[in-house]
Amino acid sequence: MKRHWETHLYTYAVALSQGAAILPVNLAGMRAKAISKGHTEGQCQIVERDPMRFIKTGELAA
Repeated sequence: MKRHWETHLYTYAVALSQGAAILPVNLAGMRAKAISKGHTEGQCQIVERDPMRFIKTGELAA
């Protein structure tokens, strides 16, 4: 089993935490990659609401 920091969802969360330093087109690409690698739309939405929580804990709280 992968640790949360070894996933594409984690990479997406880190990118979200960088604010304007990451272009929207790049964020969209990272989101699409996370979904294509087995994460769900819902998981991405949870990470979008609080990326730092996922970065720190690996928890997906709705």
